[in-house]
Amino acid sequence: MDPPKSNFRVVIVGGSVAGLTLAHCLLRNSIDFVVLEARDEIAPQEGASLGIHANGARILDQLGLFDDILDSVEPLQRSFVWSDAGKLISATDTPKILHERHGYPPLFLDRQTVLEILYKHLGDLQDRVLISKKVTSVKQSPEKVLVHCEDNSVFEGDIVVGADGVRSTVRQHMWDYMEAQGFTTEVSKERANTMMTSEYSCVFGISTPTPGLIPGTVHRTYGEGYSFVTVSSKDNRIYWFFFHKMDQTYTASQIPRFNQAEMDKHVAAYLHKPVTGSVPFSEVYKRSVSKALLAMEEALYTHWSVDRWVCIGDSSHKMTANMGQGGNSAIESATSLANSLAGLIQRCPEKNPTVQDIHTCLKAWETERQLRMKGIWRSAYDLARLEALATWKHKLIAIYIMPYITKYLVNRTSAVIVEAVQLDCEPLPPKSLQCTMPYKSHDNYAQPGTDQTWKRALLTAPLVGCYAAAKVTMETVITKLWPFAVPLLTQGVWTARNGETLSLTRPLYHIPFLDNMLRPLITCFLPSISGSDPRSHIQILSFMADLGPVYGIWLLESYRKAHSWHQILLPVAAGIAFQRKGIGKLAPIYYAAEYIQTPLSRLLSGNNCEVEPATSGSLIISMLAGYYLPTLANFFAPTLESRQQYNALWQLFPVVIPLLQGPLYVVAKRCFSDNPTQPKQGRKKSMRCMRCIRYAYGTFALVSGLTFIYARFSAPPGASITSIFWPGLQGYLAPVTSFSEGIARFLQYDQVISAASGFVWLALRFRELKQSGASFSWTKAIGAMVACTCAFGPGATFALGWGWREEILHRMSGR
Repeated sequence: MDPPKSNFRVVIVGGSVAGLTLAHCLLRNSIDFVVLEARDEIAPQEGASLGIHANGARILDQLGLFDDILDSVEPLQRSFVWSDAGKLISATDTPKILHERHGYPPLFLDRQTVLEILYKHLGDLQDRVLISKKVTSVKQSPEKVLVHCEDNSVFEGDIVVGADGVRSTVRQHMWDYMEAQGFTTEVSKERANTMMTSEYSCVFGISTPTPGLIPGTVHRTYGEGYSFVTVSSKDNRIYWFFFHKMDQTYTASQIPRFNQAEMDKHVAAYLHKPVTGSVPFSEVYKRSVSKALLAMEEALYTHWSVDRWVCIGDSSHKMTANMGQGGNSAIESATSLANSLAGLIQRCPEKNPTVQDIHTCLKAWETERQLRMKGIWRSAYDLARLEALATWKHKLIAIYIMPYITKYLVNRTSAVIVEAVQLDCEPLPPKSLQCTMPYKSHDNYAQPGTDQTWKRALLTAPLVGCYAAAKVTMETVITKLWPFAVPLLTQGVWTARNGETLSLTRPLYHIPFLDNMLRPLITCFLPSISGSDPRSHIQILSFMADLGPVYGIWLLESYRKAHSWHQILLPVAAGIAFQRKGIGKLAPIYYAAEYIQTPLSRLLSGNNCEVEPATSGSLIISMLAGYYLPTLANFFAPTLESRQQYNALWQLFPVVIPLLQGPLYVVAKRCFSDNPTQPKQGRKKSMRCMRCIRYAYGTFALVSGLTFIYARFSAPPGASITSIFWPGLQGYLAPVTSFSEGIARFLQYDQVISAASGFVWLALRFRELKQSGASFSWTKAIGAMVACTCAFGPGATFALGWGWREEILHRMSGR
C-alpha cells in the first residue's frame, strides 16, 4: 500500500475492530494515522466472537478483507428457534435469504481472527499500529491534539478518535474538555448513571465440536429471564452465548464485575436447558475452550464529537449482542467517519482544516450516524428482552406471533442492511452489485433505464391529468345526483323497474358501522344489478369484471421480492379508498406513487421481480372465490334481495381477498415447497414463478374478456356499445334527471378514467423497458392495445399488457 499523502493526521485510540477498520479506510483516502493499543498484542484470544452481516461485509469487501474472513468460516444457512422445553418454535432459511438479497452470507467467527486479518492487510504500514500504548490523557491545543501515554510517549494529530470500547478513556477526557468549554449541563447528563445501564449478563464462549450441532446453523432458545444463542461454524467450532437477566438494572457506576471463578456456579441451574431439541447446554459448556462472564452494558450517547474529539463504536453506541450488529455498526461508523474526513480535506486543499471546520464536519457526521444508529440500537435492545421473554407481551410475540411473521422479520433485517454506508473512495464489490435487493447507496450510481426521482415524478403528469379529469367530472355528477339520492335514502325503499320493492334500511352486515358506511354505496349499484337500467346493467357487469385484473395486479406488484411486507398494505388501503370514492379518482394516485417508488432498476436486480408461486397461486384462488363469484352473483342471483346481499359482500373484497389468501398461502406453500433432498435450481424455480404469473394474468384476462363479449352481445336493442361505456367529453355538464341516470353516468366516468390511468401506467412501464434495451414497436403495441380493447374490453387488455411486461421482465432479469 502507498503511504498516506495528506498532512492531516488522525490519532486512533484502540486497536479494536472499529479502530483498525478506520485505519484501513483512512489509508484508502490517503489520510495519515496512528493506532494506539493499550494491550500487549493486537489480537489476543479472549473467547469473544463476532458476527459479520452484509452491512459490515460489504465494507470489508471494499477493503479487500472479506475473502480472507470467508475462508475462515462456514456461512450460516439455517436458523432455528426453540422453547425452554426444547420444542421447535420455527425453522427458517433466513441466512440464505439474506445472502441472496444482499450478496453476503451472515458469518460468525473469532473476534481474534477478524483483528488478525485487519492487522495483516495493513502490510508495510503495520508499524502505524503501536501496542502497549495505554492513553493517560488527551490535551487539545489551538492547532493540534496531544495524546499522552503511560510510557510517557506523546502523539500529535489533528483529531483523536476514541475506538477504545464502552469504558472509553477518550470519552472521559472528551467530557473533561467539554466541561472546560462550558458544556457542564450536557456533560452532566452524559455522565449520569442513567445514560449507561446493564440489565443482562452474558456468558460467552467458544467450544469444540458438539454432537448434534451442524455447521452453518444458528440456534436460539427463548426462556423466561434467559436465552441462548448457539452458532456452529467451520470445523464444527461452536460459538455460544448465555444471556441472563440480572437481579436489577444497574447504572454505570454500579455495573458489576463478575468473578470468573464463579462462572460454573452462575450457569449450573441452566446446564440442562436445551440449545436445540436434542442438545442440552451442558454438552456445549463442558467442551468450551474459552469463556467469560460479563455484564452487558447498553448506552447510546448524545454527544459523539466536539472540536478535535470523536468517539466511534462501543464508545458511542454500545448494544446487546443478541442481534449481532455491534461490530457491524462499528465498521459502518468508522467508514462513514473516514468518508466525512476525506470530504473535509478535499474542501481545504491549501491547508489543514481549522478546529471550526473539523467541528462542523464531525457534527454533520454525528447527526447522520445517530439517525441510523437509534433504530439499530433500539432493535437490539428489544430483541434481548424478547428472547428472554421479559414480559407477557414479549412472550406472546416470541412464542405465538414471530413464527408466523418470519417474512416480516427478514424484511426488517433487510431494511437495516440496505441503508448501510459504503467507502466512497472505493468501487462497489461485484458481490454487492449482483444481489437481489440493492443497497440504497447504489442509487448514486447510474443504471440503464433509471430516471432520477424528480424525472419520474414529472413523467406522471398524465396521471395527474387523469386525476384532475376524475375530480371535475365525477364530483360534478355526484353534486347533480345528490338531490335524487337523499330522498331515496331517507325513504329507505328502492323500487325496481318491475315494481319489486327492496328495503334500504335492513341490516346487511349486522354491524351498525358497516351498515351505515356502505348502505349508500350498495344503493348506488341497485339500478344496474336489478336490471332497472339495462344499459347500466351491461356496463357495470363489465366494469366489475374489469376491476378484478386491476386489484389482482396491484396485489401482485406488492408481492414482488423487491418489496417489504408493508407494501401489501398499499393496494389494500387503496382498494378500501376507491370503494368509497371511486377508482377513477384513486387509480391515478396509486399508479403515480407505485411508479415513482419502484424504478425498473430495482426490479431487474437479481430476482427482485419474482413473485413466489405460492403467493400468485393462492391469489388466483382468492380472487375467484372472493371477487369473481360475488361479482357474478350480483347479476345472476335469483332475487333482488339476494343480489343486494351479494353486493354487500362484494363491497368488502379489498379486505376479503387478502384474508382468504392467508390460509390458502400456507397450503400453497407446502404444495410448492422444494424437495429438501434435492438442491434448488435457480432457473427451474424462476420458471415456476413465471408459470404461476401466467396463470394469474391469463385468468384475469379470460374472465374480463368473456364478460365483455357477453356484455356486447347482451346490449339492449338500439344501444351502441359506445353509448353504454362512453359518457362523452361534456356528459358531466348535462343535467341529471333521475337517480339511475346519474349513477350510471358517474360509473361510466369511473370506468373510463380508471382504465385510462392503467394504460398510462403501462406506457410508463414499457418506456422503462425500452430504455433498458427491450425490443418492441410502439406502433404495434398501441395498435394491439386499441384492437384488444375493442374486442375484449379494457380489463382484458390491461391484464394482457401487464402480462407482456412480465414476460419481458422475466427475460431481462437474466432468468
